[in-house]
Amino acid sequence: MRTPHRSISWLAALLTALTVVHRLHAVAPDTVASPPDERAIFRAFDQRDYPQAAALIESWLDARPNDPQMLYNLACAYSRLGRTGPAADTLYKAVEAGFRDFRHMRNDADLLAIRDEPVYQAIIDASRRLERERAQSGLARWKARFGSSAYRYEVDAERRLAYAAALNETSFAEMRAMLAEEADYLIKTLFDAPPAYDVLIAVPTPGDAEVLFNGNDAIGGLYEHHQHRIVTREIGGSLRHELVHAFHYGHMERLGLRRPHPLWIQEGMAALFEDYERGPDGGFRFLPNERNNVVKRLARIGRLTRWSELFKMSGDRFMRNPGRMYPQVRSIFRFLADGDQLASWYRAFVLHYDEDTTGRVAFERVFDQPIDVVESRWREWVRRQPMIDNRVGFGDASLGITSDANSSNDGVLIAEVLPGSAASKARLFPGDVIVAVDSQFTRSIHELLKIIGGKEVGERVEIRVRRRERYFTRSVALQALR
Repeated sequence: MRTPHRSISWLAALLTALTVVHRLHAVAPDTVASPPDERAIFRAFDQRDYPQAAALIESWLDARPNDPQMLYNLACAYSRLGRTGPAADTLYKAVEAGFRDFRHMRNDADLLAIRDEPVYQAIIDASRRLERERAQSGLARWKARFGSSAYRYEVDAERRLAYAAALNETSFAEMRAMLAEEADYLIKTLFDAPPAYDVLIAVPTPGDAEVLFNGNDAIGGLYEHHQHRIVTREIGGSLRHELVHAFHYGHMERLGLRRPHPLWIQEGMAALFEDYERGPDGGFRFLPNERNNVVKRLARIGRLTRWSELFKMSGDRFMRNPGRMYPQVRSIFRFLADGDQLASWYRAFVLHYDEDTTGRVAFERVFDQPIDVVESRWREWVRRQPMIDNRVGFGDASLGITSDANSSNDGVLIAEVLPGSAASKARLFPGDVIVAVDSQFTRSIHELLKIIGGKEVGERVEIRVRRRERYFTRSVALQALR
C-alpha cells in the first residue's frame, strides 16, 4: 500500500539512523546462505526477462523478506514492467531494510519509470542532503564531539583523506606518509582513483576509542562506509587494512555494481595490506604475518577451505569463523601478489564480473589453467611458506617487558619492565612507547612480536622510543625471558 505521508525529513532521519559498518554493508547478501536460484535472478536481468526476474525475487523474499539488495532488485524489475506503484513502494522498503547505494540508485536505468514518483524523489532528495552534510561536516562533527586539544586535523585533498588524529606531530606525519604511499599504490595498481568523497581517518585517544568501540577490546579498527569513516586504535596493520576497504568501496561505487564484491575478496585484499615493505623497484612486497601460521596449521591437518566452497560462501558464513577465514583469504591474495598477478587478477575479476561474481573466471583467465589446478598451485605454495616466529616464551630472546595492547595508538606502551631484563638495563620505564625496532615500525604488539620473535639471545637491536613528546634510540642486547 502506498504511503504518501512519508516526508523527506522522515526519510533523512531513517537514513541517518540505519548506517552500518563495512562488514554489514547494506548491499551485501542476506545473512542466510544464497539459494541456488540467485544466479538465475541475475541471468533474467541480463536477458531482460523481467517477469521471470520478478517471480524469482518474490520467491527469494518469501524466505528473506528483509534482504535490502533483493528488495532493490525487485523494485527494478517492477519498474521495468511498468508497475510503478509497487516499484516505488518496494524501493522504499529496500531503503528501510538498509539499502544505501544511492549513487547507483540515481544512475540506474532500471528505475527510469519511477523517477517522477514522490517516494523516489523523497529518497533521492534526502540522500543528497545527507551526503552534503557529511561532506561538509565529517571533520567538524568529530571536532565538535572530541575537541581540538588532543587532536590534529588535516585534509589530503589529492587522495580524498581527511585526518582527525590524537597523535603528536612526528607520529602524525609518519602516519600520513604511510597512508599516502599506500593510497598511491592502490590508485595506480588496483582502483584507478581515490573515492569520490573524503574519507575521514580517525585515530582516537585510547580513552575515546573505548567509548567508540563500546569497550570491545577485540576491535582494532573498522570502516563505516555510510559515514565514509575509518576509526582505528592504532596506526599500523589495522589502519592499512581499513584504508583498502575505503578505496575498494569507492571503486565498487564507480563501477555501479548491482551487488558488491564477495566479502572473502574484500577481506582478502584488505588483509593483504596489513604487512608489506617497499621493494627496490618501488613496488610492494607483501610479507607474512601472524595469519601465515594459521594457514600453515590448517594445511598440515588438511583443513584448508576448498575454493569451490569459498566461492559460494555467504558473508555471514564467512564471518562466523574469522580466525580461520581471514588468514586463508589473505594467503590467496598473497599467492597472487607473489606471482605478480594481483593487479591482472583484479582487472580480470572486474571485467568478467557480470559473467562470474565468484572470482573463478578471473583465476582461470590469469593462470590459463582450470580452477582446480590453480587451487592446487596455491596449496603447494602454502606448503612452501615458512612459519614465522612471533612468540616470545621462556628462554627466548626478549626485551623483558609487559604491555597493554590498547593503551597507545602509535606504538607499544610499556606497562611493566621486568627486573634485570634487557629493557631495565637499557633504562626503559613504564609509560615509554616503543615505536620502532631496527628501523621497522612497531605500531602494534603484533608488529613488535614479529620482529623480536625472530631474534636470538644476545643479539642487539636498536629501539626507537617515545617518552612523552621526546624520541630517543637505545641499543639493547636481548636476554632470555625468565
